[in-house]
Amino acid sequence: MADDNRPAGYEKVTAVIRSLVAQTRELAPSLRLLFVTNLRPDGEISDMGPNGVTNLAQYYLQRDADAIIRSFQDVGVTVESFFNEIDFVRRLVRPSPADDLRTTVVYTTAEGGSGPGRRALIPALCNLLGVPVLNSGAHAATMARHKFHAFAVLRRAGVRMPDTWQYFGDHWSGSAVPPLGCKVIVKPTYESMGIGVGDDSVRIVDKDFGDWVAEKSKQFGQPAIVQEFISGDEVGVPVARFESVQALPPIAQRRADGGQYGVAAKTFYDEHVAHDISHAEYVSTNAQLAAIRNAAILAFDSLEMRGVGRIDFRIDTDGRAWVFDTNGEPPPMPRTCWSSAMENLGFSFEDLPAAWLGICLLDCGLISRV
Repeated sequence: MADDNRPAGYEKVTAVIRSLVAQTRELAPSLRLLFVTNLRPDGEISDMGPNGVTNLAQYYLQRDADAIIRSFQDVGVTVESFFNEIDFVRRLVRPSPADDLRTTVVYTTAEGGSGPGRRALIPALCNLLGVPVLNSGAHAATMARHKFHAFAVLRRAGVRMPDTWQYFGDHWSGSAVPPLGCKVIVKPTYESMGIGVGDDSVRIVDKDFGDWVAEKSKQFGQPAIVQEFISGDEVGVPVARFESVQALPPIAQRRADGGQYGVAAKTFYDEHVAHDISHAEYVSTNAQLAAIRNAAILAFDSLEMRGVGRIDFRIDTDGRAWVFDTNGEPPPMPRTCWSSAMENLGFSFEDLPAAWLGICLLDCGLISRV
């Protein structure tokens, strides 16, 4: 991409990323990356099972996991891969005699088990043993995945949030209920990647809504989040902590033909079955872009997220940006918000894993300030 076509106002971020990539590549031969993920079988996937939502959509196919592993190996890092948490824990608590020859860093996308705290296991263990982890810490990993708790914190911090309620098993949390006539979206509390979101997830609150949400919560096998639905463009903002928190260019998440989701939700079927999704630089006024970036930084910082993440917005017809989701573990894959934003800044996809590693190494003092 020519320099003239790159978004303005990112010179500092671009310089920092460039320095991190260069330092990481130089340091790479002395690094060992322990990569932890879960695998799912080939074939069609579903987000719902007989006992509630399933995690399989958040797992990687073997070929995708292999591609991630190769991307880090191409940086020059030695990679050890683990496809379940148990094998990783055994490895971490029983170090190899050669471990003192390389600096060990952990990167995890694993989330075996169920419930709101499943992402906290590995960051908590790494913290106990003093091993740097590329991801957020245990508390932030849990908070970012608990929509009701995260949204309450963000609202308190001053982030613009849609009104949100939680149906918890057999009652409304805090006895607060959505008002009649409100257009809302209903989804599981602990999940991401559109899990549990279908064509019927957006509806108007009526007199039968309470019974319908109770049934939805039962189907999910977990509490249901009910959130005021914001029609408009869907935008993801990649965020990272380079000492201070910085946001990369906002990226529009649209249908494969470039159209907005608009008055409809982006469903599990859209994203994972029909693959009706594309990414493009979000173009707007400098003032609005700055407002979106600042809101993403505030959200990331308020949840004490570290490493890299993504904050998702809906932009309404008045141009106001509403945070509707937080992601502490964006996929290190092509054709994502992160890879698109890096490309817009003039980087190749091959620079992404080096930049992510560099962010972690900077955070723990293993490379110099930039």
